[in-house]
Amino acid sequence: MMVTTPTRFELKETTDYAAMRQLALDSGLEDGNYSDFVKAYGFFEGVTLVACAGLKSQRGVFSLECVAVKEGLRGAGLGSRLIRILEEEAMGRGADRIWALARAPGFFEKVGYKRTADGVPDGPNLAACKTCRQFHKNCNPSIVLKVF
Repeated sequence: MMVTTPTRFELKETTDYAAMRQLALDSGLEDGNYSDFVKAYGFFEGVTLVACAGLKSQRGVFSLECVAVKEGLRGAGLGSRLIRILEEEAMGRGADRIWALARAPGFFEKVGYKRTADGVPDGPNLAACKTCRQFHKNCNPSIVLKVF
């Protein structure tokens, strides 16, 4: 399935981590560390960031972070395209798999990810999620994995 992206958005590599953080928070994601991405990309409408995603790598383990799309633009293919770009980046760096801690696991499943159990070696875990006030109220996160 080919996903087309509306042409009014411009794809750019970004280091505007403050804008990424704000978009993530506006999208309902928890606050996190937005300063140590290997690469981060966003879709911009003019100067406004409307979708973003970052790639992190720790000890050779790659993960997607801060995948966020402005409400009202979800379903337009922006998030899927960002994920594909970062997957290619990870593979170019030698990754054979990529993880995500997914607030919306159904979205990740649509782009080829599989849910995994908590505590899988080298994968993220739900420890911090379990202490969050949103856990199992308006957030039901899952750990997802895609093997290349």
